[in-house]
Amino acid sequence: MKILSFPKPGPGNLHRSRWTQAFTVAEMMVAVFIFVFMVLGIVYVWMFGMRYDELVCSKLGASEKSRMSFDELTSDIRSAKWWKVGNGNSTSFTPCGNATNQIGNAIKLSASADTNSTAYIIYYFDTNACELCRMSNGLPQIQIVAQSLTNSGTLGNGLTNTSMTFHAEKYDGTLAQDWQFKYAIVTTMEFFQYQYPLTWVGPGYYYNYYRIQLKAASHCPN
Repeated sequence: MKILSFPKPGPGNLHRSRWTQAFTVAEMMVAVFIFVFMVLGIVYVWMFGMRYDELVCSKLGASEKSRMSFDELTSDIRSAKWWKVGNGNSTSFTPCGNATNQIGNAIKLSASADTNSTAYIIYYFDTNACELCRMSNGLPQIQIVAQSLTNSGTLGNGLTNTSMTFHAEKYDGTLAQDWQFKYAIVTTMEFFQYQYPLTWVGPGYYYNYYRIQLKAASHCPN
């Protein structure tokens, strides 16, 4: 008959048995909490980076789109030998009369010195579709220059008219009321969303407003 012998308990044996045991409940809870907080921190940083990337991309896309649109409008205004501000759409245009405020939702431009020439370009704001459109020589093809517009803002300089308009402006910022000089053409556009990617703009969103104002004058002599 074999008699089993067990080592007597001592400081060394207690130390070795301690390392062979599993985590206690308290140690496991602490380890789990640390791991969970690390995961939550990584997820939060990732979401913040994605959100910031979307916001930056939206602003870059909007800046590029507005630059391309205004480049064409600015070029047409600067090359025009005469212009008329008025009200119109894809089928009609009525210029503002002389000795009246030169302000309206459309502008007619022509690179010809003949005021009766049929070679012209019309820019007009479609308030129903919230777009700025461009039409050349009365052709049915219409180019959308800007979209997602809103007329909730004001033009400033003491003017009570909303945006989505064109107006002729004197050197002191007041409205022109005649055709005697080639005044500066001013247009203000406010957007309710960025396009690339779609990002809403307004109270309660990431951006309070998105406004672009253009001032340009003809470079052609009279």
